[in-house]
Amino acid sequence: MSAGFLQRDLGDLLTRWRIRAGYTSREAVAYEFGTTKDIIGSYETAKLQYMEPMTVGWLLGKYGAPDYVIAEAEMKAKQIRQGSPNTWRDSGPRWFERLKQLEPLAATIDIFEDAYITGVLQTRAYGRAVMEVGGQLTLNQIDDSLDLRASRREAVVESERAPRIRVIQTQYSLDIMKREAFYEEQMGQLRADNERPNIEIYILPAQLFHPSMEGPYTILSFDGNDERDVGYHEGPFGAHYEATKKETDRVRDVFSDTLAMAERLT
Repeated sequence: MSAGFLQRDLGDLLTRWRIRAGYTSREAVAYEFGTTKDIIGSYETAKLQYMEPMTVGWLLGKYGAPDYVIAEAEMKAKQIRQGSPNTWRDSGPRWFERLKQLEPLAATIDIFEDAYITGVLQTRAYGRAVMEVGGQLTLNQIDDSLDLRASRREAVVESERAPRIRVIQTQYSLDIMKREAFYEEQMGQLRADNERPNIEIYILPAQLFHPSMEGPYTILSFDGNDERDVGYHEGPFGAHYEATKKETDRVRDVFSDTLAMAERLT
């Protein structure tokens, strides 16, 4: 991963959040913050060789971005300045991912999960159990991760501008936790979330061959003619992003075909 990629990623993120905050032009935000449109533009167009982490974080904070979005953006900017952009994903916590930065900006989010309850719908007890079994995080890191996940849920599920979310969970993902102490609490939260006007949760019956057997994925779509959909697939060899129309259309077709086989959670 090159520094140029991270710079473009940060520039795109700053532009999206500026527009989300209601500043339709660089001139408008420059006037509001007492700077120049050229300085704002140098960050948004990724022409600035070294972005100041504090400035990136300050701008995103002014635009109303959640704390976890700001934290990852500052981490990326720091890695660019240190000349080691390839290490940002490995050196940072695993829950920091580009997908999570884009979620609060999305108009719709479609999710397929085969083994775990999807992150934004997990209870704290469920999330802790999954992380403890993984054995990769210390207790303090688990607590930090759960706090950030709660912030992510607030931004994506509970905010006034929350996106429309459709989730397909396999029956297997429910069955494997039936004997756990947190089962009733987790199912209760799923049913409560399913009652939210912006959320639909579907269950894919067990023992079915289906179009989504390659593994979990997420599709984000955004308002505006210039905003491209983003597809994200996580497999055994790591995460893979799809941003071309051809590929995101393919993933969306797979989701639609799988949804036709699922039933709404009751």
